[in-house]
Amino acid sequence: MASYRPRHLKRSVSPLRGRGAALAASAAVLVPALAVTDQAAAAPVSAKTAVAPAAVAAAATTSGPTLRYGSYGSAVRVLQSKLNAKGYRLAVDGSFGPKTRAAVRAFQAKARVGVSGTVGAATWRALGGYPKAAAPSRSSDRSSIVAIAYRYLGAPYVSGGSGPRVFDCSGLTSYVYRQAGISLPRTARGQQAAVPRTSHPVPGDLVFFGYPATHVGIYVSPGKMIASPRPGKVVNVQPIYQRPSGYGHVR
Repeated sequence: MASYRPRHLKRSVSPLRGRGAALAASAAVLVPALAVTDQAAAAPVSAKTAVAPAAVAAAATTSGPTLRYGSYGSAVRVLQSKLNAKGYRLAVDGSFGPKTRAAVRAFQAKARVGVSGTVGAATWRALGGYPKAAAPSRSSDRSSIVAIAYRYLGAPYVSGGSGPRVFDCSGLTSYVYRQAGISLPRTARGQQAAVPRTSHPVPGDLVFFGYPATHVGIYVSPGKMIASPRPGKVVNVQPIYQRPSGYGHVR
């Protein structure tokens, strides 16, 4: 026998369905707004946030590792160099100590990404992103040469150092380019003679001082280069401190 349902019960079901659909739709609209600051990105995922996996995936793939007070290593050196490029004055020592935390908080306040002192996706985005770790090929984006050089920030200057733990100026440039599959002469003078000159440098080009060159660095942006400067110093992002004798474009 077929079941029978009174009309008044049939009518009462549809408003509840409509209300449930409206609540689900509103939840889907509100959830993506959670991934705005580093505090939100670090928050545990609840049943409500799980309904928007696309937003969570986007936040997870934007930048580098999460760093906080007490972190140590090459990623912290990248962070310190990027903060210095924004006008802060930090030792690029790879140690996330009180001064680095204070600079991070000051930058977060200025960039309006939520002042937490923890560096996550939102802060990396505001700093311009984290360098890609993959080694480039000859045909890849020239800026990836800079990304390789970032790996060696903090390595001490040692005369004759050719990497990967210690470098002199031309030891750094020759080693970085070798990681990209490009062979350069070992000395600054030899590199200057081997590569064509350019008056319009792009990231990854060489910056020469003197003729014949006595010093060389890797061009990062107008007025900035990565170099291993002199004894007692480390590989760092620094100003192009004097008028260079020229720029070299490595093909």
